[in-house]
Amino acid sequence: MMLEKTLRWHLSTFVAALLVLLALGFSSSARCQATGKHDFDTICASCHGIDGSGKGRDLTEASPPDLTQLSEKNGGKFPFEEAYRTVDGREMKGSHRRFAMPFWGDYLQKQRDEYSPSSNAAVKQRISAIVHYVETLQKK
Repeated sequence: MMLEKTLRWHLSTFVAALLVLLALGFSSSARCQATGKHDFDTICASCHGIDGSGKGRDLTEASPPDLTQLSEKNGGKFPFEEAYRTVDGREMKGSHRRFAMPFWGDYLQKQRDEYSPSSNAAVKQRISAIVHYVETLQKK
């Protein structure tokens, strides 16, 4: 009898802990998506359009790609790593391919703490959130 009560208690504790972890995961995912949308709207939409299509942009001297077609152009799979590297831009500094888009990996650094581990971690998180948001913009 005592063993049965103990097992029930452990099982209910485990289930409660699992539910809390799931709720926290969904909460951080929603928060990440909200932050990604905010950053996209703030720093990307002026060129790529609010819907990511490249239409309705403010910038006239460049032709930004339609971000809603990235998965389609990649065989139906969203190219997260490639999109991340493009948004970050720091790997492309020596390239002439990137003349119109800012190097957001530099731009998003914390002032007076640039390139420190904490600043780089914050930049990585923000760029990942932007790219995850762009993934939600993909046309089916």
